[in-house]
Amino acid sequence: MLLDSKLIDVARLDEQDRERGGMSAAGAALRKSVKFFEEDARIEQCASMISGLGYRPVDGRGEQSEGACVAVLINTQVDPDLALAREQSASHRVILLADETSFEFKLAAARAGVEAILSTPLDTVELGAWLDDYDTGEAEPLSILIVDDDEIAAEAFAFALEAADMRVRILTDPGRVLEEISSNTPDLILLDMHMPVADGMEVAQIIRQSRRNLSLPIIFLSAEQDVERQRQARKLGGDDFINKSVGFDHLASLVRMRAERAVALRQIGERDSLTGLLNHARFKDRVAVELERCRRTGSQFSVCLLDIDHFKQVNDTKGHQVGDRVIQTLSHSLVGGLRHIDVVARYGGEEFGVILLDTPIEPSNAVMNRIREHFADIPMRGPDELFHVTFSAGVAGADAGKSADELIAAADAALYEAKRSGRNRVVSAKS
Repeated sequence: MLLDSKLIDVARLDEQDRERGGMSAAGAALRKSVKFFEEDARIEQCASMISGLGYRPVDGRGEQSEGACVAVLINTQVDPDLALAREQSASHRVILLADETSFEFKLAAARAGVEAILSTPLDTVELGAWLDDYDTGEAEPLSILIVDDDEIAAEAFAFALEAADMRVRILTDPGRVLEEISSNTPDLILLDMHMPVADGMEVAQIIRQSRRNLSLPIIFLSAEQDVERQRQARKLGGDDFINKSVGFDHLASLVRMRAERAVALRQIGERDSLTGLLNHARFKDRVAVELERCRRTGSQFSVCLLDIDHFKQVNDTKGHQVGDRVIQTLSHSLVGGLRHIDVVARYGGEEFGVILLDTPIEPSNAVMNRIREHFADIPMRGPDELFHVTFSAGVAGADAGKSADELIAAADAALYEAKRSGRNRVVSAKS
């Protein structure tokens, strides 16, 4: 376990979280917790690390865990016979801290219900990765767009897909398909082949004219039996055919398989390789989508850009591998400290972008300040010693710009002001 001279009092951390309203931007929800069982000398150190990763630390020997508990962390120094691990694994995912590496020990741990074993000193990045894996939240339902001028048929297909837990929108006017794709970003399109204004092949061609839509799956709903016409339809942008007379269960199964595969492939291209977060281009796309949604529904959101302070110095004095681990640690802190509906991206280098959905600028500033303070308390491990890192951030509300570029520029200007004012702070853009 890492040791550090700067220890954090667990009760103080909890009090600060209550003052800021926990992880919810609206101040109503408690952060998810991680329960831990640790030696007395290392309790506050462990609490600091867990809190820095965005979770509420709960000392398992006395405190009661409020809200969802993501995992239980147990040091074998306080549980040598794994009785505690066996007890906790009945209702929680258990991570064991141990230096024992023998097959016999690992077998005993597996039989006690332990899912992961981490060596000491505890590595922040590895712990953060396990917690991210466990803290999956509720998966977003697949989003399907049905384009069919026959409203009755479209509603029947939609009913079948909704019964299989997919979210469905129906469009009877193919002339609005690009607007619909831009506004709601479907995971797959079910497209009727025969429509009066424009047939399915023509609509597919129009969709494929934008590079942004090249990977969007298009499945034709048709009774078309002409092999040459099917080949032509695929050439012009379609991916597959489903006969309109297919059974509803089979339809839902086919659509789900194709959509899930497309989502998985899309994420590979959209994700940063070091952190697994959204990349720069995808972040800007999401800001544009949310800005359009804001105009349409009147909802609010905020954009934050943040930058690790003195990161070049970390790379120069401690090496690029340590620098990479600092970036990964901040990634875990952001993911753990924000809600699942919020968007986190690696904007470039040591810079990150965050979209706080349905959240005005003031509570967004408070949320990012909480994350900033907790992140600053995490002990980072260098080649010879422990050290701490901070970040600066700029936050802009949705009214700060008429376009995604203007909104991001406003957040960037606030970030520059935070840097200019001394770093390790969050500054809100002027409206």
